[in-house]
Amino acid sequence: MEYVFDVFFEECFNKMERSGLMSRAGRRDIISHLNSVISGCIQGRQTASTQLAVGLAVTSAIDYHNRMKGDNYEVCMMGKYHNVLYIALRITWDWGLEDSTIVRNLLDEIFKCEKTFERLFLGALFGCNAPHFIAGWKSDFNDQDENLRAVVFFLHHSAKARAIYPTYSYAYQRLRHTKFIDVPIDSCGKATPLRVALQASAPDIVLILLRHGANPCPDDGGASPVLSLLEKLAESEDRCYPFQLVSCLKLLLRTIVMVELPYKPHLYVVRKEMFHSKYAALLEDGLLSAEQVYGIPSLKHISRCIIRDVLRENFQLPGSIVKLPLPRKLQKYIDLLD
Repeated sequence: MEYVFDVFFEECFNKMERSGLMSRAGRRDIISHLNSVISGCIQGRQTASTQLAVGLAVTSAIDYHNRMKGDNYEVCMMGKYHNVLYIALRITWDWGLEDSTIVRNLLDEIFKCEKTFERLFLGALFGCNAPHFIAGWKSDFNDQDENLRAVVFFLHHSAKARAIYPTYSYAYQRLRHTKFIDVPIDSCGKATPLRVALQASAPDIVLILLRHGANPCPDDGGASPVLSLLEKLAESEDRCYPFQLVSCLKLLLRTIVMVELPYKPHLYVVRKEMFHSKYAALLEDGLLSAEQVYGIPSLKHISRCIIRDVLRENFQLPGSIVKLPLPRKLQKYIDLLD
């Protein structure tokens, strides 16, 4: 069966112009042909054979990319030679490939060439037309909802395979291992997907990213996400706060123990006074809890944050929450759903 897919990529791509996969229509045409080949290979067989065929198809695409790169002194020639990876990405999603190792291998190859996953995340964050204006290419997914579900699919597999990628940390001034969910988006000022979702005031996406283990305090060089939201809310006229912004703030506050006061290196008393003078209205209106800024948060909240931190560090969010020996209500609380 491997031979069938190897021949498919060799024959199709040898006859194709280098720019043949630049258009979404061109990629969809190849995807349709490859789906037909996969269907032919598994016709009349069981589900296990389906997973085998899809896994071989994706692996063959990765191998073709590596062969072409190897013939060019290990430098990706881009064009059709790189877009073959996005053919494999769509095939992986279409057929629901269950082998996390193969999915991770595919994501690894994309990162080696691009150093980002923005072609996957931008459509989920802004809709499928936005990537064309932001980065010059069109999303391979039909709409934002499908793109978002695909992101969740790859978040699941990257966590299961414990995928990490070397990205530059502005906080530590060096390369650090970063999880798939926190890899910066180049065309958005190298901000993490969570920060971009917060800036776009998209609480539904913020919830998905936080539940799947996005770092609530990313070290991508930007200001504290909580303080950025407080800054926006403080600018609201007549205390008419945008619902989307408030929702984003509430979700983010569920994942951090305390709001660290800015204005360092002033003394704490001075910092507290400066913070209160600027955000007193938010405290009075209940958007921010005084205990989470100046006092001592509840033991329940502290426990949630610590448990989530441990699970996040071990790639166990959100799947392993249901395995905790706790009542369902507390599991939902830890999972940010209650």
